[in-house]
Amino acid sequence: MDSGLEELLEDIVSYDNLILYGTTLIGLAILVTILKKVPRTKGKNVANHLIYLLFAALVLYFCPEYIQNVLFSPLGVVVIGSVIPIHESIRAVVSIDEVDDIAWLQFWIVSGVFAYCTEWMDVIAENYPPIAEHWYEFEFFSILWLLLPMTDGSAFLFTKVTEPLFAPIADSIKHKVESKLSIFFLLLNSGYLWLVWFTFLSLDEEARRFIVIAVGTLYPIAASTIACTSKTDKKDETFWLTYWICFSILFLMMDYLENFVGSIRGFYSICLCTTVYLFLPMFNGADAVFRNIIIPLSGQHEQMLLRDIYLVKLEMDQRIPERHREAAYGKASALFSKAKHE
Repeated sequence: MDSGLEELLEDIVSYDNLILYGTTLIGLAILVTILKKVPRTKGKNVANHLIYLLFAALVLYFCPEYIQNVLFSPLGVVVIGSVIPIHESIRAVVSIDEVDDIAWLQFWIVSGVFAYCTEWMDVIAENYPPIAEHWYEFEFFSILWLLLPMTDGSAFLFTKVTEPLFAPIADSIKHKVESKLSIFFLLLNSGYLWLVWFTFLSLDEEARRFIVIAVGTLYPIAASTIACTSKTDKKDETFWLTYWICFSILFLMMDYLENFVGSIRGFYSICLCTTVYLFLPMFNGADAVFRNIIIPLSGQHEQMLLRDIYLVKLEMDQRIPERHREAAYGKASALFSKAKHE
């Protein structure tokens, strides 16, 4: 056997790596189970926050360095901050319960603000090495604090900060952006489009990336905040949750591919156009991508159909007078029975 291959196999099956892989898998399994089984507290229990701080300190002090190097790394942050939330958000969308939609939408609002505000962290870290040394530790535990139902940091921040302070501002931003977008697309012709595209391409790579992230987060954060505070239209909650799922996947793809093709003119233009396609009402792109691509890939097609049936039932409750509902439900049941036997 080739000596290089032997060294690779020895490295894979080494004692430290076996512990690392086993600990990672066990930790992810425990986290997913907690997210499914433990009810959310909306951050109201102060003792839970103190226990979490103690837990974080103990992990940092006692956890072996080789495990910390994996946990507190870009990959660890991606798994805890994107992969698991995307998975749980898909489950929330296809479930009949609407409470989990709001919970995960609140998470994406807070994490979206966090991601936007820390976009310049690489530049800061270059000038302040101590920040770079401990940044991933801070990011990992911050996102975990937002995720865990015992701490429920996303609901806590939304209730205490976002809703009272920024919801009125978000409403103003949402209406202004929507009105300007409608005027922009009404007046836009090919000449203006080429001018906008040429201006965008003339920017350096970092600026184009920042614009994509700004477009993908600022207006969606405002619209998602309004959706969470609205008591009437529940469809907006589902739409914006599907948007964050799609945009997060797009962002992960962009973050990976930009290392190889990010310098090519047109790469960020495609990312920008895709982002706009996802959230503009005239395209309803997030719903189309979610239903036609993500749902089949995730194996949740049947559950999605059950969710749609439940929504039809709710619409029947709203539109059909109570005295006629029993007959309408009977007809619907007969229709399903007929389809079953055909």
